[in-house]
Amino acid sequence: MASAATAVCAPGGDHPRRREWRYTWEALGHLPLLRLYLFPRPALPAAIPSGALRADLRLEDSLLLLSFSLAGEDAAPVALRVPVPRVLVDPAAPVECRAAGDHVEVRLALVLPVDHPVVAAAFPPPQGAEPPAPLAVRDDMKNLSAGEAHLYCKNCSVRLTKQPLRKIMEMPSVNWEDVADNWFGGCCTSFGGAGEKLVAQFINAYGRLEGTSLLDTTAVTIETDYLEADLVAQITCSALGSDVVAVEEVISDVSIGKDHATENSEEQANITGTHAQAPFILEEGLSVSSSETNGITPQTDQSGTCEMEIDIDVNCEKPKNDCCIEKLEESNKEINLSLVDPCHHCCVSEYSGKAEDNNPSHMSSGNQKKQTVLETKRDYKLTKTISLGSSFIVKASNLMNDFEWVELLCGQCSSPLGSYPSQCSLVPADGRVRLFKCYTSTELPVTGPRDVFRGHTLERVFVNLLLEVAEDEISFRTVVRDLKSRRPILQLVLLSSKAWLSSGCCYENDTDGSHGTTDLQPSVKLLYSDYSNASEADLRIVEEWSSKYRAEELYMMKRQIDELTECLSSAMENYPVSCSSLEGMHLSSLMR
Repeated sequence: MASAATAVCAPGGDHPRRREWRYTWEALGHLPLLRLYLFPRPALPAAIPSGALRADLRLEDSLLLLSFSLAGEDAAPVALRVPVPRVLVDPAAPVECRAAGDHVEVRLALVLPVDHPVVAAAFPPPQGAEPPAPLAVRDDMKNLSAGEAHLYCKNCSVRLTKQPLRKIMEMPSVNWEDVADNWFGGCCTSFGGAGEKLVAQFINAYGRLEGTSLLDTTAVTIETDYLEADLVAQITCSALGSDVVAVEEVISDVSIGKDHATENSEEQANITGTHAQAPFILEEGLSVSSSETNGITPQTDQSGTCEMEIDIDVNCEKPKNDCCIEKLEESNKEINLSLVDPCHHCCVSEYSGKAEDNNPSHMSSGNQKKQTVLETKRDYKLTKTISLGSSFIVKASNLMNDFEWVELLCGQCSSPLGSYPSQCSLVPADGRVRLFKCYTSTELPVTGPRDVFRGHTLERVFVNLLLEVAEDEISFRTVVRDLKSRRPILQLVLLSSKAWLSSGCCYENDTDGSHGTTDLQPSVKLLYSDYSNASEADLRIVEEWSSKYRAEELYMMKRQIDELTECLSSAMENYPVSCSSLEGMHLSSLMR
């Protein structure tokens, strides 16, 4: 009798089975209502009939009993036991229940909103469970300041730091300059440029923060000296590979210039009878010489100066370097120092503006002036940008073309850890790397009760930043772009910033009483479209949509966008097919 009551025969087979049904409870902040979506997995070929649909709410057991009959079924009516979240449901209000094609919808009236303090006091978390950990930077600072902390990979638990982080400082937010100007400008107009002065003071102190780790909303910024050897080796290998490619490109460019220079010098030699070679400084640690036959071969001199010997006319009274530079400027062949800037010494060392990578004895006064201007400009501009955030999310106003963000992977499991900014070589431009909180832990076991970053998941960190942007910009439309290609990947429309969701499974005719429990989780409800494989025509459509509605543009690295898209796609399964799309976009949710 028990087997007959708990099983439905599978079509065309003798083995019994129970059909699985998916339930999703939803509460929105602006509605005193608890809504249930109930639908089978996989979907039924025919619509659920509305006749004989009954609902029985048992608050003392936190249970909702549903019964109905499916079209074409010879078996007994279907009975489902759905656990009800622990909220203040109005027992006097009637239970609204209806069949809506491919799913059943139930509505329960609430006495108080889900986030009301009385509800939290009436239903404390079960023993052994804890509410979602807060993501506030000050909470992280308080927990990390209690003692020394190592960092671990959240995926494989390998340690990432060779020494514990002792001194941690909260990093100013990326828009603190505007906030300072607005505050000072609002209280007294005599404080013009106060934000700029504060930024300048921070930048001056930034290069002297030796041994100090910086903490922001998404990441912890640490010096490369704190990293384990395998991570340092990964950065070094990336830099060497980048240098080889850069040298090959320079050699190719110089080969073309050398052919023209040789022709001109041969003509001059016929007239003046002189023919010489002069060196030109390129980049520290490398030297490119044209004295080799059939090409140009890089060499390194004792001073570490990069040179290229190019056949030119040196029939002048000025020093060779100055004469060489003037000739190259006249022929528009001078190499832009900003493109071959030796960032792996002047930036990595201490980023204090003291460039030690060029020997003045090998540079002309003009070159030294250009190098000084370049370093001063980069010191302020680059540090102002990269020291106030990470590449987890970059707003359009903070984009810069002077550097790129390089991904940092775990040496043990190759999972992502974070990123660091780089200019010419693939080395940290300021000697620091950003380890994302969603990929790192502060204690073992990872995500354990003592792990400060246990509540930082990719979707929660993204959602909190998305809500912050939406509140600041009063915009609920967002386009997420690839940080490298600037191509639109995700189109988002925020429907509800205060939603609570709970999903699970139940089975037909399950009468053994083990229905389990369910708890609402803070979430956001949104629409999204994935343009990762879209055609050019579709991309133009989303660009027009972004321009028309003035959508906020956020930039992320490709791997994080892919993970976010996976989260959105997975959450789509919590809704029936008939409710999963609107205006050509997919309905989904993310935890906050």
